Amino acid sequence: MTPYVRPAERGDVEAIADFTSATFSWGDYVADSLGDWLDDPDTEVVVACVDVDEPVALARVRMLGPREGWISAARVHPDHRRRGLGSTLNDWCVDWIRSRGGVVARLQIETWNEAASQQVVGLGYRAVAKVLNARRQTSTAEMSPVTNGGKRKTADERLDRAPRAEAEGAYIAWSSGDLAKAAHGLYPVDRWAWRRLTPDDVGRSPTWFCASGWVIAEDEGSELTVRWVVAAPDDAGRIVRATVDLAHERDLAGVHVVVPAIDWLEAALDENGFETVESRIYEKPL
Repeated sequence: MTPYVRPAERGDVEAIADFTSATFSWGDYVADSLGDWLDDPDTEVVVACVDVDEPVALARVRMLGPREGWISAARVHPDHRRRGLGSTLNDWCVDWIRSRGGVVARLQIETWNEAASQQVVGLGYRAVAKVLNARRQTSTAEMSPVTNGGKRKTADERLDRAPRAEAEGAYIAWSSGDLAKAAHGLYPVDRWAWRRLTPDDVGRSPTWFCASGWVIAEDEGSELTVRWVVAAPDDAGRIVRATVDLAHERDLAGVHVVVPAIDWLEAALDENGFETVESRIYEKPL
């Protein structure tokens, strides 16, 4: 039977939870997030059904700006894979973005997932950036060059809140450097979704600075989430250590850094005890 596509409903949560609970080794976030997504006026969750009106695949699509769409949370029931359901849902999401004036669709896939990468390339996407999600606890008991007998070593520099007037300078420094190029000019509006960065984004965001550069960082639960870094290669280690100190000052348990994958920044994160997951951002003009 030809699959049909419809918007998700609250009554679909149980069926979706059944086939997404083991997506990854740690489980999945989809079922827990679905209620919030359904309440979000800027988001559409769409499902595919076969034979009966019960979802066997889903995807989430939203506008991250007037002309930029983002597709995520693509899942297909294990018993219904390799039947084109993922491609069908992606096509629906692309049409949804286009109908709202969007000129580009983007999505993110972890680099280990070659099957999904090949699928989206076949749908007309191309990889435009490689990005990192990096995490560490604020304190660690492990020995490393930046710890002292297992105790957190204070950074050489301290991050302070940047005056709003510094936003333009920080944006110019970023946009003319390697970090903007590596990111394809994109910025993570949350931990897993990226769009074009504008000077207004920097001006409105909680920006911090020290002698080595700037970061955009804010408390999210028990973590300090850093979504933007501006620094030179020689300064990367100092600004990374300063973010760990900032989390410690704010009594947070961990640090989560979301940045483009560039060699010297990845090395600074590694040297400071961060564990990283690498993904690619794919883009399709509409």
